[in-house]
This record gives sequence, C-alpha cells and structure tokens, in this order.
Amino acid sequence: MATVLSRILSPAPLLYTFVVITQFAYGAYLGAQLQFPEGVTLIYAVGILWAVGWWLRTDSRRRGVLSVYDLGFFLYLAWPVVMPYYLVKTRGARGLLVMLGFVAVYVGAALIGMILSVLLVTMRS
Repeated sequence: MATVLSRILSPAPLLYTFVVITQFAYGAYLGAQLQFPEGVTLIYAVGILWAVGWWLRTDSRRRGVLSVYDLGFFLYLAWPVVMPYYLVKTRGARGLLVMLGFVAVYVGAALIGMILSVLLVTMRS
C-alpha cells in the first residue's frame, strides 16, 4: 500500500493531474466564453513551475544528473526549452514520446473542457 501511495504522490502523476485539471478548466471557461479568473491564472503560473521543478529535481536525482544552482529562477526563465532538452538527453528517443504525451494531455484536456462547455451551453439554449 505504501508503494502505491508513494507512486501516486510522486511528482509525475501530480504534474499530469495538475495539468489535466487546470487545462480542462481553462477549456471550459473558453468554451463558455467567460473570462478566466485572474487569481487562478496566478495559481496556475506558480503551480506549473512548482510541479515541473519538483519533477525535474526528483528525476535528475534518480538519474544522477547534476542540477543548476538556482533551479527555480532557471525554470522560470527557460523551462519550455530546458525540459525537452533534459528529456532527450536522459531518455533518448523515449524522451520525445514523453514530450508528445505531455503535449497531448495539455491540449487534450483543454479541448475536452471546451467541447463539454460548448455542449452544455448549447443544450441550455
């Protein structure tokens, strides 16, 4: 039981869960043509950097890859460039599949949220 719980609470599943929830909500707001709350935008910006940083730190320790001195600032500036480079460097071609999966989850959750929102709005009309 402890092994299952530690895997669920590890950074990768939590990062994907965070992305699915936030992108689904973003798609739902976009589909309903509503303004996304500013507070949620701030929480998203901080949350995605925290989740990516936690995942990168845990994964780099597991794989024995050295980290930069100020990881937070470095991720804030360059995480969209650093993450693909890191994944390809540590996993080779499988890193491309991991990136493709992340992009699919990111876009797919927003599309599903948008489609469901549009369907609900049109059903109410």
